[in-house]
Amino acid sequence: MTLKLNASIRSTVGKKLAELRQAGKIPAVVYGHKTENLNLEFNYTEFEKAFKSAGESTIIELVLEGKEPIKALISEVQIEPGKGRIVHADLHQINMKEKINANVPINLIGESRLVKEEGAVVIHNISDVDINCLPGDLIHEIEVDISTLNDFEDNIAIKDLKVPANVEIMNHEPEDVVVLVTRPKEEKEEEPASVVPTEGEVVVEGETPKEGEAEKK
Repeated sequence: MTLKLNASIRSTVGKKLAELRQAGKIPAVVYGHKTENLNLEFNYTEFEKAFKSAGESTIIELVLEGKEPIKALISEVQIEPGKGRIVHADLHQINMKEKINANVPINLIGESRLVKEEGAVVIHNISDVDINCLPGDLIHEIEVDISTLNDFEDNIAIKDLKVPANVEIMNHEPEDVVVLVTRPKEEKEEEPASVVPTEGEVVVEGETPKEGEAEKK
């Protein structure tokens, strides 16, 4: 899947970037593939929509007036603390003939019967993985169906993930556990507080001494 995104060459730099942002633009830099870096700007709404759809694992075709389209991946987005607004973006220009690394999320689908019948808890150990492949073979996500987890001894590991043959999962061992279910925690009953006799009192097992009662010497 390839998304198209309009872009413009940016001449604004430094302190004037604040004015650019106030005008509803996002400053960005495209790090070129064997070319010089390119300063760009995007319409805020258009870029935000593309980023939500593409994430960091979908090719974006940057459309620039008077230039050849640039195929790129979003590599980093800076967020303004406290406001959640995008203030800057870095993109990486790609060569469709060279393999690249990308990070893709693992999304859980379905439901284990153990959750419905026994209140089991789903433990999602690995939520995303790095992959290596040609740009044209990029996948946007990896779906994992947890309805196959029918026993507390079951789990789904890296080796069980369904990915195309030309996509390689990096930085994980085949046996690394992606997801499993565990038994619900049992609530412990509170034990009654023990009674500590005061001087002169005798506590008979199973009884609580009454106020003022004491064994006469």
